[in-house]
Amino acid sequence: MKIHNTGFSLIELMIVISIIGILSAVAVPAFQAYRIEAANGACLKEANIYARRVYADIQLNKSIANIPAPVAKACSDINNGVKVVTITTFTSRTHSPGNAIISCNLSAGTPCLITTNSP
Repeated sequence: MKIHNTGFSLIELMIVISIIGILSAVAVPAFQAYRIEAANGACLKEANIYARRVYADIQLNKSIANIPAPVAKACSDINNGVKVVTITTFTSRTHSPGNAIISCNLSAGTPCLITTNSP
């Protein structure tokens, strides 16, 4: 009676491990870039929402007391936490892993834009 071993050979295991290594070498940087882009986009959206809300409140001549202060969740700060009460410009910064500074110009009536991506 002849017994056959049906396991993996060392060569087969080394090939599988090298393929996993190559895939992870490609996937990890792509995933990190995706996380940075997602953090920047979330802060940009949050800054746009705040800018539009403040702009509408100012145009409707709401009392300064009724204009909300920025609440930053996706951003590390919006206008350094100080509420905007005039048609002006302000900046926002993203949380890590984001690397953007976002500028909002209410006088131009344009949405907020990513102005700086730090390395």
